[in-house]
Amino acid sequence: MILALGFATVVAVAASLEGPMEPAAAKQEVKSATEPLVRSDPSVDPWVEKDIPPPRLEVTSRLPSPSNPDKRPAPKPEPRTRSSASQAEDFRTWQSSSGNAKDQSRQALPLDETDYPLPTNDQLQATNQPRHYHLPPGAIMSLSVRSIGLDNVPVLNSNTRRALDMGVVHLPDTSFPWSETPERNVYLAGHRLGWPGTGSHLVFYRLNELDGGERITLRDRQGTRYHYRVLESFIVGPEDDWVTGRVRGRDLLTLQTCTPIPTFEKRLIVRAERI
Repeated sequence: MILALGFATVVAVAASLEGPMEPAAAKQEVKSATEPLVRSDPSVDPWVEKDIPPPRLEVTSRLPSPSNPDKRPAPKPEPRTRSSASQAEDFRTWQSSSGNAKDQSRQALPLDETDYPLPTNDQLQATNQPRHYHLPPGAIMSLSVRSIGLDNVPVLNSNTRRALDMGVVHLPDTSFPWSETPERNVYLAGHRLGWPGTGSHLVFYRLNELDGGERITLRDRQGTRYHYRVLESFIVGPEDDWVTGRVRGRDLLTLQTCTPIPTFEKRLIVRAERI
């Protein structure tokens, strides 16, 4: 009997304590959720990312200036070319700043196709076949562009009319593939038309087909080959001789011919880099 009374007393006491504990726990939970978090080190300010504005874009206008309404922007490349204004500016900067670069500001690019006959259909069809050339004694190296059917085209170190009729000419005062300089720009020019029966007839007729990725090979008299890959092609005027200059740190090859057919008042430029 005494044990039963004792057990009942314990149960009653426990029930009276359990009742008020539940709301107290709930009240404490609500309070902790609404209170702000306290940093462990109040003396240190939190890092806040600064609002950095985006860089300003410098836009260079290519439109004619109001003070010179006759000035026109530079001619745009043909639709299938990949021009690069920044690389052109590199040429201008390097040509004007380098002590080794010859000042050619008053010279025009070689070649003039105005007095050559237009090709016949049979002659044009022949340009679609591989054409192999033999080096004359005066050639310093050969040029091969298999993608447009050219193999072993003679290259002569002169821009005279006689040299142009023999093959492709290397513009004097520009680089050779073997030049011991930090950068090079081997500059070669050839006829788009030329005279039938000569070594330069239609030699660069298909040069406009090169627009990127094609391989060009130069080979010297000792048999050493210099391989290049086409980067781009674009059109300039005959007075834009900055294309003959060098670009700092670049090993380049430049091919040039006249365009468009049949007026030929511009120059088609194909630029490649050593690989």
